[in-house]
Amino acid sequence: MVAIIAALIALLEAVALVFLLPLKTVEPYTLLVDRQTGNVETLAPLDESIIAPDAALTRSMLVQYITARESFMQDALQQDYRKVTLMSDRTVSQQYQRAMDAGNPESPLAYLPSRAMITTNIKSVSTLDRNRALVRFTTQRTDPGAVPQTTQHWAAVIGYQFVGAEMSEADRYVNPLGFQVTSYRRDAETLPEEGIVNGTQTPEIGNDTP
Repeated sequence: MVAIIAALIALLEAVALVFLLPLKTVEPYTLLVDRQTGNVETLAPLDESIIAPDAALTRSMLVQYITARESFMQDALQQDYRKVTLMSDRTVSQQYQRAMDAGNPESPLAYLPSRAMITTNIKSVSTLDRNRALVRFTTQRTDPGAVPQTTQHWAAVIGYQFVGAEMSEADRYVNPLGFQVTSYRRDAETLPEEGIVNGTQTPEIGNDTP
């Protein structure tokens, strides 16, 4: 009799375990590995219902591109110039290089006084369709010893793709995913109230391309 009762208890325990198994979940974690030291750091659990990793990476690339292209600080000029050219296809890169040429009167290298800067603030990033996005942002010019000028509001439509182009290791650090802008068009959302010199609007950095 005791053996029968023990067998029934064991059977009930086995059935209970079967019903409890679906309740067990596995929490995924993102690990950051330091390439130099080998140190492994747990960042945070992933929740795919909140954000898709591919969408987050694309937004990051778009924000980095706009910030580098539309900002201007002499100390960061070389770094930003390199990033924009690495993240642009040949046509867009050539258009940007012409816009930044010191011989171009609309280049910030030509019209900005020494040590002046233009800062960029991203307001939103929206997907228009596959490989095309709308980025809304502001720029603000500050001349040495002067108060910042009125903030200007912009909307840029960007075509992009990810390519497996060959890169040097140094370039891959700047653009690890092969992000490439294929078209770039920037339009003002509001007319600037200031930034006018002798009746002429001071141009902003960035060549608008169809």
